Amino acid sequence: MDGAPLTQTFFVPGPLPGMNEILKAAKGFRGRGIGYSRLKAQWDKIVSAYAKAAKLTPAIGPVTIDFYWIEPNARRDRDNVAAAKKFAIDGLVTAGVLPGDGPKVVVGFSDKFGCDKARPGVWVTLTSA
Repeated sequence: MDGAPLTQTFFVPGPLPGMNEILKAAKGFRGRGIGYSRLKAQWDKIVSAYAKAAKLTPAIGPVTIDFYWIEPNARRDRDNVAAAKKFAIDGLVTAGVLPGDGPKVVVGFSDKFGCDKARPGVWVTLTSA
């Protein structure tokens, strides 16, 4: 290998749940967090499946992750949309692409945003640091 950073990209159709949906799920079931657990498990499975289908190479060292969030319209606030990065990163761990999600593995991330009514979701790009 020539020392160049390894870059891998995959797409997850969406839209993914935002912070408002996450909070609503956490407050449901009389505040016991069961709704959040179900929502997290659902999206963990979805992201993991798309990461596996993309045949991503497992990360050996630290990575940065760039998210390109594509919404069907411009209604949701960007910070609300980007809250779903928790589900995306956890799905990468479940898929075996990342060995964990701590600061030694994920050293940074960035968010960009766009709109496409026909194809909302998120492009996730991992780059070895």
